[in-house]
Amino acid sequence: MTKVSKPNITTERVITDFNTPLEQSDPYIEEVIIENCVISNQDIEGIEFINVIFRNVTFENVVFEKMYLRDVQFEKCDLSNTQLDEITMQRVEFSHCQLTGVMMADGRFQNVSFNHCNLQLAGMGYCTQKLVQYHECLLRQADFYHNKWNKVYFNNCELSGVNLSNTALKGIDLSTSTFDHLTVGMEDLKGCIVNQIQAQHLSSLLGLIVK
Repeated sequence: MTKVSKPNITTERVITDFNTPLEQSDPYIEEVIIENCVISNQDIEGIEFINVIFRNVTFENVVFEKMYLRDVQFEKCDLSNTQLDEITMQRVEFSHCQLTGVMMADGRFQNVSFNHCNLQLAGMGYCTQKLVQYHECLLRQADFYHNKWNKVYFNNCELSGVNLSNTALKGIDLSTSTFDHLTVGMEDLKGCIVNQIQAQHLSSLLGLIVK
């Protein structure tokens, strides 16, 4: 397993609200810790966060399409149902976060970690993911339709109902995770690493009867 790079964060400046006026033509925030607050009713396209920590922050009715994140941490944050389509992330870490129903379609992820996160019903169709780790995450019915994956790791995750259609799984190791069914094509399964119980679950896709 190739190591996923962690965010490189040096900031110590803390803010506890998100009322700082932003230039809509060039919204840019860097080198701050944003904590213990609610970010609500924001619709900003192309906002950039660089060298930022979000700690115990709730996002409500937020649309940050085409957002750019570099060297960013989210700790115990709630981003449920946030609209983040066409997001770009480099060296980003989510820890103990609620991401139910988050939308990240057409995203670009590189060196991104999701640790102990709830990603049920997350929408990540048409994403490109390189060096991305999902560790002990709940991913029931998440959508990874038509993804391009390179060194994507799932460690002890719950994957039941995940949509992997048109996503090649060659070299992807699902053996430590659990699922009772997946939406996946036969061709996409070639080279996927599974355990014996998972192979039995997937055998129906091949028309096999396991005795």
